[in-house]
Amino acid sequence: MSCQRAEKYYNNLINVIKNIKYEKVAEKVVDLAKRYIEDTKYYIDKGDCETALVTASYAEGLLDSLRMLGLANFEWTRERPKRVFVAGTFDLLHPGHVELFKEASKLGDVIAVVARDETVKKLKGKPPVLSQEQRRYMVASLKYVKEAHVGGEDPLETVVKLKPDIVFLGPDQKWDEKELEEELRKRGLEVKVLRLKEKKCIPKGICSSSKIIERVLELFCR
Repeated sequence: MSCQRAEKYYNNLINVIKNIKYEKVAEKVVDLAKRYIEDTKYYIDKGDCETALVTASYAEGLLDSLRMLGLANFEWTRERPKRVFVAGTFDLLHPGHVELFKEASKLGDVIAVVARDETVKKLKGKPPVLSQEQRRYMVASLKYVKEAHVGGEDPLETVVKLKPDIVFLGPDQKWDEKELEEELRKRGLEVKVLRLKEKKCIPKGICSSSKIIERVLELFCR
């Protein structure tokens, strides 16, 4: 993720330096910013993207200072973060859920959707432990989640309503990626569907809501 950020910084800085207009008195500072930009490219090519981010931020700071002083004129290109749709029951949050949101957040701003109580009961034959509003509140509290919603009766309509750029599936969700893309395209939404290839449980332990319930019963209902 840091490499992607560093490359975005670098490309933005290159665009600015090509078009910047500045006063003669600012020439040495602009030259210094250019050297930091060259350093950014050097560290990206080496794979040291954390240092690349540092040198890019130095260049950005110098250029912003010149603009604030009225010695330079330019505009930053601000790219809108992609909206990444992640849906599920999310009943009894566990580390596997957190890892799913963490991976999704590497692609952009996570828009989480929790299934309605009625939907959970229909799919699993029993209601969730926590209500839809409690589950939405819990998911919204995670640092990897930008916003959280309760889903509608039609899951595809919920996707269309929220207009994501990416739909990010968990490894055990039943949708086929290409089929889902096509279904959404029929409804007027061009979106990329990606999938987390395998479950992640960090640290190791219970990463299943049903397993949590089994463990509680084992400990307290012997």
